Amino acid sequence: MKSYTLLLTLCLSFLVGCTEPMRPEFDFKSGLVSVEGFVSTTRGSSFVRLSEINEFNIGVNRFVNVFIPGAQVSFLNTTTGNVVELIENEEAEIYMPPTDFVAMVGETWELEVVLSNGKVYRSLPETIIEPVAISDISATFNPELVYNLGWDDFVPGHSIQIDFEDPPGSENFYYWNYRSFERKDICAACYDAHIYRGGTCIPVDPYPLRPETIPIHTYYCESDCWRIRYNQNIFIFNDRFSDGLSIAKFPVGNVLLYTKKDILVEVQQFSLSASAYEYYETLKDIIDDNGGFNSPPSAALIGNMFSPGDPTEFVLGRFTAASSWVARTFLERSTIQLDPLENVVSVPEGTWSVPFPPEEYVFYAPCPGESRYNTSIRPEGWPTN
Repeated sequence: MKSYTLLLTLCLSFLVGCTEPMRPEFDFKSGLVSVEGFVSTTRGSSFVRLSEINEFNIGVNRFVNVFIPGAQVSFLNTTTGNVVELIENEEAEIYMPPTDFVAMVGETWELEVVLSNGKVYRSLPETIIEPVAISDISATFNPELVYNLGWDDFVPGHSIQIDFEDPPGSENFYYWNYRSFERKDICAACYDAHIYRGGTCIPVDPYPLRPETIPIHTYYCESDCWRIRYNQNIFIFNDRFSDGLSIAKFPVGNVLLYTKKDILVEVQQFSLSASAYEYYETLKDIIDDNGGFNSPPSAALIGNMFSPGDPTEFVLGRFTAASSWVARTFLERSTIQLDPLENVVSVPEGTWSVPFPPEEYVFYAPCPGESRYNTSIRPEGWPTN
């Protein structure tokens, strides 16, 4: 089994307060935990992701990020003493605060994680600073927007650009995220001769055909439902050489043409601390080298997390608290004369032979529950007509 090693620069004083990000040198087989947490002033933008980043998956013959379930995860507001308990979403492999949670400018937050084995992880405190406003947002379509390792080719999509006024007389550090919303047609899919009944996929036994000959049944959404996607690369900027200037048409995200459905893009401009910016700057280099957030090395970076019970343990990842400014743009994509990257096929009941009459067929399923990746609530900025 090949051993992967990241060649990194150590900051040995980290465990006594240094927050400069460091790339530790370690063997990928050694069993390391990553804690990525974010507290924001925008609803729906706060989360915590816990992973063991170096589990070897025999099935795919490589190291993979493995979600850590069953943890007690809390945001601690040291300004007010308030404790916010996060809820595990095992399907999305993430921990989320209540849906109405937002932080406020000026508050100081910490993160605490208690694993099911009793292991405790804490963050250094983070104070939320004032956001910077976005004055305009636009999008430009490019049939060869970016090279994508997954498709091994240049892929089409929209480049999202913004305008903003950089405040003069102070250092400003920016980090951009986006999430996009597009309507879903298919709300459930059942594989291997299963059908959708009572909110889940169940087997049909006996089935008139071999299960492997019935690959899938799909079910239309019975009500409004939107799929939510997120950016796969990091966009950051500091005003070292542009203090107080007007910034125009600055690229902050790539929205790929996964489908040709119209899409709402919500850009979040975060104002970071200097230490948070240093972390994301280093993380960006790692992600760009390894093809996106889903590559195992993407979490292999030490930030401001530590283990109170074991000061010698490397704890990967970072907890960040930041204010944000939100801007939205709606993109009409149905007239684009290119094939989308995804091909969604509808295979309703009755496409294959089934052992019950047509009047018992089911064609619709509800929108999946509210989560980081699905919503039945009309997104702010979605056209009403």
